[in-house]
Amino acid sequence: MKAKQRKWYDLKAELNAAGKTVAELRIYDDIGFWGTTAKAFVNELDAVAKDADEVLVAVNSGGGDVFDGFAIYNALRRYSGKVTARVDGIAASAASLVVMAGDTIVMPENAMMMIHNAWTIAAGDASALRKTAELLDKTRDGIVAAYRNKCGLADDEIVAMMDAETWMTASEAKERGFADQIEAPVKLQASVRTGELLARFEHTPEALLKALEAPPAEPPKAAAPAAPAAQAAAPVATTPPPDPGALAQHAFAACRAAGLPQLAEAVVASSALASNDAIDAVVARAKDIAGLCTAAHLPELTAQFVADGLNAEQVRARLYDRVMAASTSGLSNRQPQASQEPTERKTGPHGPSIYSARRKKTPSALA
Repeated sequence: MKAKQRKWYDLKAELNAAGKTVAELRIYDDIGFWGTTAKAFVNELDAVAKDADEVLVAVNSGGGDVFDGFAIYNALRRYSGKVTARVDGIAASAASLVVMAGDTIVMPENAMMMIHNAWTIAAGDASALRKTAELLDKTRDGIVAAYRNKCGLADDEIVAMMDAETWMTASEAKERGFADQIEAPVKLQASVRTGELLARFEHTPEALLKALEAPPAEPPKAAAPAAPAAQAAAPVATTPPPDPGALAQHAFAACRAAGLPQLAEAVVASSALASNDAIDAVVARAKDIAGLCTAAHLPELTAQFVADGLNAEQVRARLYDRVMAASTSGLSNRQPQASQEPTERKTGPHGPSIYSARRKKTPSALA
């Protein structure tokens, strides 16, 4: 049975107190994950919003796929009615781009917004990496235009804020033109992957990380009443499960400390975020693998080797095979096949034959 795709948004139409139909969009997860694309979202938004009087966009997200963020931004900008965007906790990275589509942007006092440059993990030759860099530059131009249309700041000032990874409180966002109204504070909660995503950023405010709380768990089902026991059993101490967000934050911090920020996702995949010790062990292994791949002039293989869980000896073997395969292409150590046709054997002068011929031509001196 095919697994049901999980949505990173919730979309519904409701009547407000004034009797108007409001299409409410809630983005409380990371944009573009869980297999639901922006195309599916835009189709659903068009269907719900076509008969609505206005659209309310409520955002609490650490970001996600910037191209999906662009698609959502453009879809909201095309909407003919009023669009109100509300930051319910965090609007970081691509999520801040979505918020810019609002005619009015509302932020509670303790909400935060972050803008920065788009980034990616790339591998390939120099030409491929140049194309990736050009794509990131063009992406930044589009993001700058969206911010400028809302805040009115000069492009150079916006670019400087993005280069510095700028976090803004509600009052700072309003002062700079990124927000219009400030509301009473709300209780901040992390989305499903917010902790992992925020750990990738370099300047996430410590106060924000401490204020975030994990989403509330579903209440446990009531257990059937147990038969009365003669003596109550002693309570068993249980260890709380590790926090995936905190573990992801540790993984990205450890990779940055080791000078391997580009391997953070591979470390997360290999360690499965089992524990801090497991993450540290993978980071140590990643350093060895990175050194081996660099020495073999194949650094593009590092992330895959780390994600696959290979150790140093296995990496050496694979690199040796790759290097030997590249260096021996076009050479062969096979012996040439023998010709099927018999070859005439060439011989030199035969002594007895020459002597016999001379006797026939020269008269003998003996009787």
